[in-house]
Amino acid sequence: MGSDASVDGSRQPESPKQRPCRLTRPLTEQYTRAVSRNQRVTRLVYGTFVVLVTAFVVSNIWQVARAVFFTPESEAEMARAPKVGEECSRALKQSIRAIENARLAASMEPNGDAAKARYTRERRQPSLGLIGDAPQEPAGDPKGACSSDSHGTAALAALVQLDRTAETHAVRDARELSPVRLATHSFIRGQPR
Repeated sequence: MGSDASVDGSRQPESPKQRPCRLTRPLTEQYTRAVSRNQRVTRLVYGTFVVLVTAFVVSNIWQVARAVFFTPESEAEMARAPKVGEECSRALKQSIRAIENARLAASMEPNGDAAKARYTRERRQPSLGLIGDAPQEPAGDPKGACSSDSHGTAALAALVQLDRTAETHAVRDARELSPVRLATHSFIRGQPR
């Protein structure tokens, strides 16, 4: 017979000393395991991790909601940006329109080299009004118009960046869209092959 059996064969109840748990609240008869130092550290690390992840997720949700439902940051940045004078502004608008027209015309070329050549040619010629209703007057010289403006240098730098990016975009469009354009045109009757 086991150690907990009495002489007559009946089982006696276990004493609290024989249980695997330590008695922490003897008055209410609730037993909890003793928590070791390693377990406390582990719980602290996991708790900190959960708090940080929650903060990160809430931050991302807030940023997306602000971008979708409120004023985009680009519009707010535009409102805070310094403004140029009327003459410089007019020259910049004409140059931007010429860049967009050249980009659109160059993107229709069959390959990247032809697109780059077409972009350069279109930028030097007066705008024919591909974007907009009426033909536009030739773009004025933004360097001359913006040289006396206090924010003219920054505006010209932005214009040069736009010009380079538009040229790269036109070349990439021509390279990537040409095979798709040709495949689409192959379904149209009477198209030269």
